[in-house]
This record gives sequence, C-alpha cells and structure tokens, in this order.
Amino acid sequence: MTMRFDLRVPPFADTTYATQYQTALEMVDWAERIGVTGITLSEHHGDPAGFMSAPLTVAAAVLARTKRVTVTVSAALVPLHDPVRLAEQIATIDCMAPGRLSVVLGAGYRRVEFEMAGVDRAQRGKLVEECYEVCRTAWKGEPFTWRGRTVLVTPVPSAPDSPHLAIGGKTEIAARRAARLDAPFSPATADRGLAELYRSECVRLGFEPRLEGMGVKPMMPGFVM
Repeated sequence: MTMRFDLRVPPFADTTYATQYQTALEMVDWAERIGVTGITLSEHHGDPAGFMSAPLTVAAAVLARTKRVTVTVSAALVPLHDPVRLAEQIATIDCMAPGRLSVVLGAGYRRVEFEMAGVDRAQRGKLVEECYEVCRTAWKGEPFTWRGRTVLVTPVPSAPDSPHLAIGGKTEIAARRAARLDAPFSPATADRGLAELYRSECVRLGFEPRLEGMGVKPMMPGFVM
C-alpha cells in the first residue's frame, strides 16, 4: 500500500504551505503505523497551486520521520538540475536511510519549467542520459571527468547497488533510452506496447529488462505544455 503527495495549496485554499508540509509529515507517521509501505513524491515548478518543487528535501524529512517506509521520487525532473549536485544529494539521503530511497529520472514536459531554469527543452533527453551516467559513475567514489572537469562526489552511497535509479517516461524514446542505458524503466502510463518495446530493446541489446510501475499519472489540470 502506497501514498502519493504533491502538496499543492491552490489560491482558494485556507491553509498555508507550512501547515500543508507539516501535516504531510504527520500523515506519513500515521501511514507507517497502519501498514503503508511506500510514499511517492513528485516534482514541478512554477505552478500557481504550489506543486512540490523540492521532492528530495521532502524525501529526507519523510525518511527521517519513519523507520520502514520507502520513498520514491517519481519523477525527478533532472534536466532542471546539476547532475553532480543531484548525485551528492541522493547519496546523502541514502546514507541516512540505506536502501529506502528510489528515484525515477524524468525528462519533464512543461515549457515554463525549462524557461524558469534557463534550460533548452530540446536537450532534455540528452540531459536525462547524462544524469543517469553521472550518478552511476559518481557513486563509485572515485574521481572522474565530467564536461572537462575532474569531479569527486561524496559521500558514497550505503551499498554498491544503492540508491535505486530508474528511467521514467511515456514515449517510445524514453523506453528505448532506458534499454540503451541498461536501466530499469518506470513508464508513466499503463501502455503495454511501451512495456513490450522496452523488453524487446533490452533483449536485442543483451540486457535484462527491469520493468517497474506501469501506473497511470494524470496530467495536472491547468498545466501549459
């Protein structure tokens, strides 16, 4: 049993952001006591209703508040972030709550978010691939070269196979990307054809398919593409 939070506070609401976020922590405490095993968090920016913009910060708070539940960020909009800083943040959370954090890397789709971040939306697929590769390389704990610079990321995660990363998306391009990277694929829709494409591409490339989720995430009302 899982719960999903986006923590929106629409303009007509009587509550405040502070109350909303503090109540969410009280809810996850209660949820763990009644047997909820997983919490899912999402990310968006520039939403008048205040959609959660810092899911990794919230994930750290949820994991600190609980003992057993897992937290999945689905999806982290990685083109909007520096991949090295993201690798540091995710590894830090994993050290505090070993094996309890999973992150789905998403490309994003809302133009306003890319405009806010000053990121070329046309490069989002390439940036997802770069982030996945940077994280996997960074978490080995050795210096490596990234964009012509020497980088060393600390801390190292709690275990060699942690934290868990997956590639998200709802297009054939995303499915092929996950297969090409030998990464788990977490489709944003229950499209069986998309799942089969991912499986067949993995087999063709000699990788083991690792399909996850298959949940339907509806588009947020009022969002501009």
